[in-house]
Amino acid sequence: MSLLLPILAMASSSIVGCANKAPSRPVTSAGTFVTAADLVRLRDIGDPTYRQDAPGLSISPDGRKIAFQLREADPVTNSYCLSILVIDADGSGHLKLVDTGGELIRHEDPQWGLGPYPSGNPVTITPLWSSDGNRLAFLKRVNGQDEAWIADLLTGETRRLSSGPDNVVAIAWSAPGRLLVTYEPLQVLEEQRSQEGLSGYRLDDRFVPVQSNRPFFQAPLPRRTETVLVHERGRELARPGGPAPKGPAQTWSFVPGDDSQYVQNIAEIAARAGIDARCALAICQGRILKSWVSTDRKRLMFLRRTGRADSDMALLTWTIGTDDIAEQFRTPGLLLGCEAVGPDLICANEEATLPRRIVRLKLPTGALQMVYDPNPEFARFRLGKVRRLFWTNERGIETWGDLVLPPLAEPGAKPPLIVTSYRSRGFLRGGTGDEFPIQPLAARGYAVLSFEEPRDLASFTSARDSAEIGAINRKDWANRKSIQSSLEAGIRAVEALGISDPARRGITGLSEGATILWWSLINSDLFQAASVSSCCEEPISSMALLGERGARYFEAAGYPSPTSDDRAFWSSMSVSRNAERIAAPILFQLADAEFRHSLVTIRALRSHARPLDAYVFPGEEHIKWQPAHRLAAYERNIAWFDFWLKGIAPPDKGLAARWAAQRANANRKGGPKIEQEKAN
Repeated sequence: MSLLLPILAMASSSIVGCANKAPSRPVTSAGTFVTAADLVRLRDIGDPTYRQDAPGLSISPDGRKIAFQLREADPVTNSYCLSILVIDADGSGHLKLVDTGGELIRHEDPQWGLGPYPSGNPVTITPLWSSDGNRLAFLKRVNGQDEAWIADLLTGETRRLSSGPDNVVAIAWSAPGRLLVTYEPLQVLEEQRSQEGLSGYRLDDRFVPVQSNRPFFQAPLPRRTETVLVHERGRELARPGGPAPKGPAQTWSFVPGDDSQYVQNIAEIAARAGIDARCALAICQGRILKSWVSTDRKRLMFLRRTGRADSDMALLTWTIGTDDIAEQFRTPGLLLGCEAVGPDLICANEEATLPRRIVRLKLPTGALQMVYDPNPEFARFRLGKVRRLFWTNERGIETWGDLVLPPLAEPGAKPPLIVTSYRSRGFLRGGTGDEFPIQPLAARGYAVLSFEEPRDLASFTSARDSAEIGAINRKDWANRKSIQSSLEAGIRAVEALGISDPARRGITGLSEGATILWWSLINSDLFQAASVSSCCEEPISSMALLGERGARYFEAAGYPSPTSDDRAFWSSMSVSRNAERIAAPILFQLADAEFRHSLVTIRALRSHARPLDAYVFPGEEHIKWQPAHRLAAYERNIAWFDFWLKGIAPPDKGLAARWAAQRANANRKGGPKIEQEKAN
C-alpha cells in the first residue's frame, strides 16, 4: 500500500512545552514561507539520523502508551527544551508531560580506539518502562553529568537514582523494582590525565591534534554496573490494583537482530526466530532493516529498502515456506523505530516535506493513523514542491536526488540551483549535518537539488575489510570519479527540465558532502559559489593533524606518506595544490574542534586572492549542535548565495563591503564575472 492513502482519524495536535505551556512561537498563518528560524525551532523526536533506533519510541507493557523524548531548540537562549512525554497509542491525542529540563546529551563514540570522541549528534533518549507500566527510567544530563532518573506515573514524582561522580552510560530493568545502572569513571580518568599533564603529556598515538591539545583516553573505557532498588518513601513500589493490565493479543513479535542499516537475509532472520525456511525471491535478499514473526509462526513481516536505487522503504509480509509475499506499505520517506502493538505497528514517519511524527500503521490495510505530530503548525507553511529524479552515472550506477522548487516559481523562470548532499532520505531539512536550509532557500527563490550519493564501488565486490574497501574505492580515486559523474548527471537531469540557470550554481557540504564539494571544485567548473562546513584532504593536514592513529588509517587505505611528493595522487584532491584554479567564492563555517584542519587550505586560497569568508563556532564538534550557531549558519548560507548568485547585498554594511571588495578583486583577477549587487 502507498503513503498516498489518507491518514485516518488525526489525533489532537496539542503541544507540551518545557513548562506544560503553549508553544513559545506563534502559530503562523496559511501561506507563510518557511524561514531559517522556523526550521531551527522545529520540535524533534529522537536523533536526526535514519537508524532504526533513532526515534527512541518505547511502548508500555500493555501496548497502550508510548513514551519518548521531545526536543525543541531555542536559538535566543542557545538551549534546548527537553521533555519526556507519554501519549496514548490509540491516536486519541491524550498527552502527559512526565519530566522536563536537563541538558542535551551528545554522542561521544570511540574513534580509532580512542574516546570519548565527540560528534555533536544528540543521543537518542529512550525511556524504559517498568514491568508494571507505572514507572519510566531514563537518562538525563544535569550540570554536565549524565544521570539515571526515574518517573512514577502514578504520583507524578521524578527523581535521580544514580549516585557518585561517574557518568551513567546505560540503564536497563533487570527485574521488577531493580534497575541496572552502568557507569564510566570519567572523573577518575580526568584526574589521572591532569596528573600526567603536570610532567607533560607524551606525544603518542592518543593524540588527535585537530580535535584536542590533550590525549584522548584509550577505548573502550572501563565500566561498572550496579543494581539500584527503586523505592518510594523508603519501600519497594508494589504493583497497584493487583496484576498488571492485559494488553491486546500480540500478533507480531520482534525478531532480534541488527537494527542498523546493514544488509541481512530473510533465511538468517528466520533462523534467529527458530524457523528453518528459505526464500529464493530477490525481495528476500539484502537491505532488510527490521523484522517480526507472527504468533502462529506462519508469517514473517520485514521492513526493507527497495525500489529504484533502494530509494524507497517497504513493509512486506512473507507466508513462510511459500512464494507469497505481500507489500503492505511503501514510502519514499522513512519508517523508523517500528514496534508491534497488537496487529499494528507504531512507527516514526517522515517524508520530504513532513518532519518526523509518530504514526500507527494499520495492518493489513497499510493505512496511517496519526498518533502525535510535534509540529502541527508546519502544515500551514507554503512549501516548495518536491520532485524525485533518477539518473545513472557513467559506470551505470543509478542514484537519485530530490529537486525542491521555489514555491513562487514563475512560468519560464530559471532560478539559481543549490546542491545539498550527501543523503536525501526523509524530511528535507538542511542536508547531511543540517546547515543548509532547503525550504528557506527555496522560499528565497532557489531550486535545491538534495543529492543522494551513489553506492560506493567496493559495495559491488566481495570486500568486507575496511582497508580493502578503502583501497578499492581510492585506487586512482575511482569512487570519487563515480560520485562526480553522478553529480554531473544529476545536474544535467535538472537542467534538462529547463527550470534552473546553468550559469548560477552553488554547492554545499559537510563531512563526506564536503569531500564531494572539494573534488567538484578542483575537477570541474560546475559551480559559481560554495559553502562548506568541514575541510579537506591535504598532504600534511590529513596525515598529521589527525594524529598517529588517523595517519595509520589513511596509510592502510593507500595514502602516501607526508614526506613523499606524490603529485599524481594529490593532483585531483588537494585544495592547496589546486588553489589557483578554484574560482568559486567559498564560505567556511567551521567547528572549533576541526577548524585547524582547514588552515592550509584557507591560506592557499588566500594566497591566490580567491574570494572566501571563514567563521569558527566555539564549543562545536563535527555536527553543530548549538541552536544559535545552527541559525547563524542557516542565515549566513542564504546571505552568501544571495550575494554571489543573485547579486543581493547582505543587510550588514560591513559584511556587504567586505564581500563586495572580494568580488571586485576577483573580477580584476580575470575570474568569472560576478554581478553587481541589486536592491535587497
